[in-house]
Amino acid sequence: MKIGCVCGVAIVDQTDYLPHKAHLVADQDWEDFAESSQTLGRIDQTFVRHCYQCVSCGRLYVDDHNRKLVRFIPEAEGARQTLGSIKGTLWKAPLIGAWTSDPPAGKPSGALFCAGTNGVAEQYDTWEELEQAYFELFNRLKGMGLLRSALLRKGGAQIHFWLHSDR
Repeated sequence: MKIGCVCGVAIVDQTDYLPHKAHLVADQDWEDFAESSQTLGRIDQTFVRHCYQCVSCGRLYVDDHNRKLVRFIPEAEGARQTLGSIKGTLWKAPLIGAWTSDPPAGKPSGALFCAGTNGVAEQYDTWEELEQAYFELFNRLKGMGLLRSALLRKGGAQIHFWLHSDR
């Protein structure tokens, strides 16, 4: 999904762990949300509305009761990362490495993505380069305690999987 902010910037929602997106549950719904989610054993999305923030101007876009976006303008300058993790730079991020032998035209076969620290989105032309970069970043982030999970795939095969056990 893409939201066109009135300042001209596109707010993109096409993946998980976005620092400019939040999930909103009304205070009046909080107990029902918690009870329902516990009963279902998963998050009850019927109580959740989405909130997005423009990374350029700081405007907030919030789903109303009818799932229509309502826009809010920040009063203070510099209100750009309001929706990011409360843990700031200590937020644990997922690491994903993927290799395909048949990439789309003009694209490399390997990709490495991690939204944590300074963010990583890199592409690789050889499996060896991707694998080396993945394990270097995996070991560095794991050693710093900043890794939520890690997955490395080659074609359809899972080469490496790691899940933080303190969650």
